[in-house]
Amino acid sequence: MSDSFYTRLGDGFAPTGLGVSVWNPNAQMGVALAGLAAHVLDTIPAPAAMSPARLTIDILGAVPLAPLTPAVRIVREGKRMQVLEVELSLGNRTWVRASALRVRTALSPVAEPAPSHPFPDLAESVGITHDSDFATTVRLHGGFPDPGPGAWWVKPKVSVVAGCPLSALEGVAMVSDYGSGVGPLVSSKDWTYANVDVSIHLTRIPRGPWLLIDTRSESAGNGIGMVHSRLGDQDGMIGMAHQTVFLDRR
Repeated sequence: MSDSFYTRLGDGFAPTGLGVSVWNPNAQMGVALAGLAAHVLDTIPAPAAMSPARLTIDILGAVPLAPLTPAVRIVREGKRMQVLEVELSLGNRTWVRASALRVRTALSPVAEPAPSHPFPDLAESVGITHDSDFATTVRLHGGFPDPGPGAWWVKPKVSVVAGCPLSALEGVAMVSDYGSGVGPLVSSKDWTYANVDVSIHLTRIPRGPWLLIDTRSESAGNGIGMVHSRLGDQDGMIGMAHQTVFLDRR
């Protein structure tokens, strides 16, 4: 099994087969796509000392298991703010569209809540610690197949692109896409609930490998779900992530 979601292929990125969607065996999963969008945006230099304050990612369909080519546009360039856009395309179609807002960094008062769920003693977490092909999770409560709020600590254990160490922004983008599975609205036995976007707001980038995602979901009963996730690390809470979920009965 590969230790990355993608490899470089000319100007694009070829999926390794690790990031296959749980909903569609012929499509790429949101965790990988969010990480790839963050990877591309991370390569664009900032004009001053800046921190990513917002990252939005739209997944414009079931993305085929084929190489994606990025195109980047600088929408706004300044010493106080920078706005970037990236499109990931295959052939003549854009499959993923993402944007990032970077804001200049400066000293200011700290108002950072403690983690909403303290980091557990891993030695006592036997039975709630799980390993997937790309992450280790400590599931405090919640998670598919059972609906309801959930909270997990997650440590990604693969890179987005082969040969490139995982960046803090890539890691938080990947974990933010977990929300619909951490706090599912409905049972996966009867429904699918693939998300079509993720929008992340950050006070700072995370420190350390472990990330907390604390999630609840809601719906008006019209086939659309909303997922709200608080994000944190071992030092404190660092932001929010939101997802729109396409609910479909099996």
